[in-house]
Amino acid sequence: MTNLTVVSVKNLQHSYGEKSVLKGLDFSLQAGRVYGFLGANGAGKTTLINLLLGRLKASQGSIEVLGNKAGSAAAKAKVGAMLQIGSLPANLTVIEQLNLFASYYKSPMSVSKALRLSDLNAHENTQFSKLSGGLKQRLLFAIAIIGDPQLVFLDEPSLAMDVNARQQMWQTIRQLKAQGKTVVLTTHYMEEAEALSDELFILNKGKIVAQGSPSELSHSMQLSEVSFASDLSEEAITALLPDWQWQVVAGKATTQCKAPSLLLKQAFAQGLSCDLLSVKPSSLEQTFISLTETAELKDTASANSASDKSAKEQAA
Repeated sequence: MTNLTVVSVKNLQHSYGEKSVLKGLDFSLQAGRVYGFLGANGAGKTTLINLLLGRLKASQGSIEVLGNKAGSAAAKAKVGAMLQIGSLPANLTVIEQLNLFASYYKSPMSVSKALRLSDLNAHENTQFSKLSGGLKQRLLFAIAIIGDPQLVFLDEPSLAMDVNARQQMWQTIRQLKAQGKTVVLTTHYMEEAEALSDELFILNKGKIVAQGSPSELSHSMQLSEVSFASDLSEEAITALLPDWQWQVVAGKATTQCKAPSLLLKQAFAQGLSCDLLSVKPSSLEQTFISLTETAELKDTASANSASDKSAKEQAA
């Protein structure tokens, strides 16, 4: 089951008028895995998800979802989506909402199972308008899985949830994966992406700039987080060790670097004791920042090179 290709994307491009939003994406998603899509606002995540759901028609390229054209009736029957929609019928209760959406499918999940997986049993008779933000999120999740889909899109699934509810949501997502379902996750919570994703795609300006497991991406940047106790200010440490960007919070100095041994050699040479020293792989958040910054630098260098070439040709 896990070798089944659930989504196949080839040379996907999309534009809004003259503005190019997605630029030649190629990737495939397999059954029984969780995929995280990360990117800053404007990177193209929302457009990509809408294309995969068939809510938009691609300007160029092809998308197959479970062997069918994206957005086709055959694909929709096997896909569930939790999107950040405005609202649901305010006066319908949780169980009425689920019964309504279950009626759209030939072989839906039982409402009782959807209630259990979304931890909404205690609220089944509560009207939508009276639910808290976190409970509304749980209902949107229950609606996404009520059709018993093979592919589930989750957009910011734990938004507005407290810590316990978020952990419960994560556990349910892992259960879906264990059942052989494929989950596509978009989130701004790096901890969530790292905890759940088997594979991450990092988008920047419409391109996939990195792809791999959280650990593979961190290793690819070869970044380490170095921290130690210090009573010096950021300015004072930067003056002593100017080759790195420092942050000092509550007496702890922290930086990211590719050569911890070189940094520490210079620190000791400057007379820093480096008490409570810690050297560990960088967080996913720092890896994400580094990867997108690297992509930005490459784009700028490429644009400058093209501009220089054009200028030389015109001069000739």
